[in-house]
Amino acid sequence: MIDLHCHILPGVDDGANSLEEAVAMARMAKNNGIFTMFATPHYIEGMGYEDANSVWIILEKLNSELEDRGIDVKIFQGREVYSSPDVLKLLDEGKISTLNKSKYMLIELPMHDIPMYIDTMIYNLRLKGIIPIIAHPERNTKIIEDPNILYNFISKGVLAQLNLPSLLGRYGKRVKRTAEILLKHDMIHFIGTDAHRPSERYYAVNEALIIMNDLIGEEKTSKIVENNSEKIISGNHIDIDEPKLYELERGIKKFFNSLLKK
Repeated sequence: MIDLHCHILPGVDDGANSLEEAVAMARMAKNNGIFTMFATPHYIEGMGYEDANSVWIILEKLNSELEDRGIDVKIFQGREVYSSPDVLKLLDEGKISTLNKSKYMLIELPMHDIPMYIDTMIYNLRLKGIIPIIAHPERNTKIIEDPNILYNFISKGVLAQLNLPSLLGRYGKRVKRTAEILLKHDMIHFIGTDAHRPSERYYAVNEALIIMNDLIGEEKTSKIVENNSEKIISGNHIDIDEPKLYELERGIKKFFNSLLKK
């Protein structure tokens, strides 16, 4: 399995605090069937996080340490870029990076909003040949209320990454239900642990994969958990399944379903 989203690099953001903690995360990942990871430390303008070159140096040191200790996990460079109208400027200035220097960039939306500039940001990135991957859309309040917001993004060339803990209810029932909806409507293309610490909270992988298999079948699960991410590494084109519109619940149906979910 390939983890597209984790915070394993030590001392860069709110993820691993030390090299030893990062090594423990890699060891736990391997024990749970993850042999390839993308290190995606946060980048938020004004927060003082490391630039892309500094992150690369830290990544090389971590990969070397894992090799020396015989931990068979390979980590690739990435970034979880907080959405901004200045994303292209930040990329040109070397402050952020795409995933493994590919045409794919992991983008984080605000948790409770969809900013008005998002459509323009997507357009500008696509014009530059960069494909945004929305991180954990199932946790965004607006998408929870209307999953078709993500459908509209995908129609503009955007892809999406699901947090595995969402399927286990780690972020609450509404996020879990939204994760299931997005999977069943072919709106998810990658998975990640979003791990910040060496904790089973992030790495209960097998349980989450069983849920995915039950929801969408083994073939689609394999494509999401490994094949699509492999294509980012190899530089090959990713073919996606056509997303399906979600039928929003209305009126009495919505009311009774809300009672059942409590």
